[in-house]
Amino acid sequence: LNSSSDAGGLAPAGAGGQRGRASHRLRGLPEHGLPMPAWGDSRRAWLWLAVAVVQEGCRIASAQIYHFDDVAIPTNRSLHTLYAFYVYSQDEAPGGSTSKPFVKFSHFIAHSNSLTRRDKDLESYVGVQLSIMRYRDFWNLINPRKFCSTWDDVPQSRAEKPGTLLLQKPIGDSYSDVDVYIHTIRFPNETNPHPRDVTKDVRNTGVYILVFSNCGDYQDAVVSGTVVVKNAYGFLPGNEYHKMPFYGWLLLVYLALAVIWMGLSVRWWRELFNIQNCIAFVIGFGLVESFLWYIFYNDWNHSGTRGKFLFVAAILLTVVKTTFSYMLVLVASLGWGVTRPYLDQQVILRIQVLCFFYIVLDFIRESVLSFRHSHSLSLAFVLLCLLPVSLLNGAIFYWVFTALSSLMETLKERCQFEKLLLFQRLWKILIFALSVATFTLLFQIFNLSLDITARWKYQWLLTDGVSHGLFLFILAAMMYLWAPHKYSQRYAYSTEISGNDRELGAGVPDQGSAVWAGDDEDDNDDADSFWATTHGRDDRSNAPVDIIGMSQSPGDKL
Repeated sequence: LNSSSDAGGLAPAGAGGQRGRASHRLRGLPEHGLPMPAWGDSRRAWLWLAVAVVQEGCRIASAQIYHFDDVAIPTNRSLHTLYAFYVYSQDEAPGGSTSKPFVKFSHFIAHSNSLTRRDKDLESYVGVQLSIMRYRDFWNLINPRKFCSTWDDVPQSRAEKPGTLLLQKPIGDSYSDVDVYIHTIRFPNETNPHPRDVTKDVRNTGVYILVFSNCGDYQDAVVSGTVVVKNAYGFLPGNEYHKMPFYGWLLLVYLALAVIWMGLSVRWWRELFNIQNCIAFVIGFGLVESFLWYIFYNDWNHSGTRGKFLFVAAILLTVVKTTFSYMLVLVASLGWGVTRPYLDQQVILRIQVLCFFYIVLDFIRESVLSFRHSHSLSLAFVLLCLLPVSLLNGAIFYWVFTALSSLMETLKERCQFEKLLLFQRLWKILIFALSVATFTLLFQIFNLSLDITARWKYQWLLTDGVSHGLFLFILAAMMYLWAPHKYSQRYAYSTEISGNDRELGAGVPDQGSAVWAGDDEDDNDDADSFWATTHGRDDRSNAPVDIIGMSQSPGDKL
């Protein structure tokens, strides 16, 4: 918001308003030193966009610690909203901590850039102020037509001094009574070269926005310092706290799944085939991903800043795990390792292109959702980042269901009923997962249009909880369907022997070929089991292994 130069009124400014500088800076991404690629090269363009989003987020996002490093003050009689803090009161804070949440204005000092008005000439200047106030009360406290005090407001007890931020609060109430915490940034002087830090306890739960205002008549100056907001349990924002224990429990679940799968794999290691090995990789990805996210949030809670390396690594592993899992379901639906030993080169190329775009777009989506609340990104921008991934998910699921339908028809024609039953179960699981995912996506889009003050406490369930829970359900179902056991090779690809070959072989299969196992055999008959058939044994014969035929005794009759 900027005040007009004549009557003290307000008009919206490009860098002001409720979005503040965060959204303004996002609109200026090409100015941050990244070369703009030729848009004809789509792959380079998407890579550039992914790097730009992460670079921008990591540069201005310091979580519950917001740094000012020679930042220019707002123009005279104007204010900017810069950041959002999510705070629990001491009574409502999770974790049972006895500490009090607080805001700390640390090492703040202003310096003049003018040659005519030095710092010592501005030691009485009180127009530059930082404040945090609850988001839901902002427009009740700030009058768009007049938010800077004048001499007329001082006798009426509406302000202590002229040229400071004017709030619409009841006369006699303190700033803390209306959940506003203000700090005036002073210019250094000989008696006070280093202003002291100011700490104030935050009493109520809510979303607090950081407001940077200048209600004086001077604007050629810069400010340095740090705003620190700490909850009772630590530095994690209130909307992010529940993710830390969530990923801790998720880590234990993946660890249990890894132990179970490893035990089964070691027990039946001779019977493993490609899909079972891929499931092991997915479990490994999930285990490392949960570990990285838990370490990331734990470090954030103790240090107050996002660890850039942990943040990028965790998001990258999340995206790779999701992409690898989708491709696993896709190639399984295409019959890889079941009805065909390999995929066509053209299909492989399509999958590679799909993986590339999914990794880039999902990386952008995860990054934007991570900064969505703290930087108050616009709904249109968030939807723009969600839509491409949603469309790509739809395309992947369409391909999966089309391929799975064709695969089941092929298995039915070949009378491969055990394999058919397995993929029919997979079909039902994917239908359930798609229904839940679609409902969650629609609710998430609807939820984005709601007031942030009404949804910030449970927002993590939509962004992390439901998606990870659904993924874990599908993974557990696939582990159940493809669990290693004595007859795992029944579901693996093998070459079918023609009827003539069976007659010539007289029931003894050629050692250089395999058979379609488990199609017309009785599972309860150990002698006719898949294991005996594929290993070329017939335990019903008592003849020594080195004797091909047996001579008859004189008493035997034909």
